[in-house]
Amino acid sequence: MAQLYSGSKGKHLMMDTAEARAWLDDEWTAALAANDTALDPDIDKLANSKGVAVRYALVTQLLGKISDPGRDLRIVQLSEGSAGAWDARSFSTAVIVPWVSENQNVIGTSSEPYASKPLRRERLEHNMPDVRYQKDWNALVALFDDLEDASEKEVRQTFRLVLRSLTRRLASQIFSYAIPQRISLRRLQEILEQFLSTASGGLRPQAVTAALMRTVGDVYSLFSKVESQGINESDAASGVPGDILCYSRNDPERISIVVEVKDMELTLGHVSATSVKAKQADAGFANLLFAVPGIRASDRDQIAARVATEWASGMNIYTISIPAMVDALFILADESCRIDLIREIGKELDRLQNQPARKAWHDLLLTTEGNQ
Repeated sequence: MAQLYSGSKGKHLMMDTAEARAWLDDEWTAALAANDTALDPDIDKLANSKGVAVRYALVTQLLGKISDPGRDLRIVQLSEGSAGAWDARSFSTAVIVPWVSENQNVIGTSSEPYASKPLRRERLEHNMPDVRYQKDWNALVALFDDLEDASEKEVRQTFRLVLRSLTRRLASQIFSYAIPQRISLRRLQEILEQFLSTASGGLRPQAVTAALMRTVGDVYSLFSKVESQGINESDAASGVPGDILCYSRNDPERISIVVEVKDMELTLGHVSATSVKAKQADAGFANLLFAVPGIRASDRDQIAARVATEWASGMNIYTISIPAMVDALFILADESCRIDLIREIGKELDRLQNQPARKAWHDLLLTTEGNQ
C-alpha cells in the first residue's frame, strides 16, 4: 500500500513496485487513448535516442522519482551516505523491463538495461567518460538537474510528455501479433466479439470488415483489390461512395461492392444518406452492403421499403452483422483462412495506427493459446 514520505517539502505519497507498475499502466493507457501529437522536442529526442540505455534511464529514473520523491534522479546505484540514494537497477528490472516487453519493446529489448556500461556507476553526470551518445547523456543529465528540485507535479508532467513521445514511437512500429497456428471458428467469433465490444468511433468494425473483405476476396477470387477509407475521412468530401470499396476481379476498374460500416443499429437516415452519396459518386456499382450490428426496430418497415425502391432503380442493398458475415463466409472456407483473417486485421490496424486498438488486438490474440 502507498505510504507517506516526509521530506523537506512536506509529505509525499510513495509507491512500491507493484503500485508504480499500476500507475504506469494507467498513464500509458491514457496516453494511448489521447492520441496527442503535440510533443516536446527535447523530450522527444531523448525518448527516441539511438542509445538504448538513454531511453531506459529516461523512463526508469523519472518513474523511480515519482514512486519515491526522496530519490535523487541522477543516482543509479544504492550507496551508503548518499542523500537520495536508491537501487535504480532493481527498480528497472522489476517495473520497466516487464512493462516494455508487454508493450512491443517500445524502448528496447534489453532484459538488464542497467548492466550496460553507461549505467554501471553510482550517479549520472555531465561528460561521463567512455560512453556513446554523449550529447544525449548530457541532455538527460541536464533534464534531471532541472527536475531534481522541481515539484512532484512537474516531474509527473514531464513523465507524461515522455509517454506521449513513446506512443508516437510505438505508432511507427509494426506490432508483433501472436498469430495462432490454428483457431476454431467459435474461438474466432469470441475474440472478434470481444474486440468489437469496445466503442471506437467505428474504427474497430471498419478494420475488421476491411480485413474480412480482403480475405474472402482472395479465398473466393471475388475482388482484384479492396480499399478502405481513413476513419476520419469524409466519404462525401473525398468523392467515394462508402467506407470500403471492393473492385471486381474480372474488371479491376469497376467497383463490385461498396461496404458501409456502422457500430450502431442501422436507421432509415443511414440508408438514405448512403444511397444519395453512392449516386453522387457515380461509381457505377450495383451492390451496397451495410455491415451493422442490427436494424433499428422502429425503422425496419421504412428501410425495407427504401431497399425495394433502390432495387427497382438498379441498386441491391444488403445488411449483415460482422459475426454473421464470418459464419456465412468461413464455414465453407479452408481452416487456414481464419488465420489469414487474423493476420489481415493486424495489418489493417497497423495501417490505421490506432494504438489502443492495436494493443487490444495484440492482447486478445495472446488469449487464444491453449483455447482454440
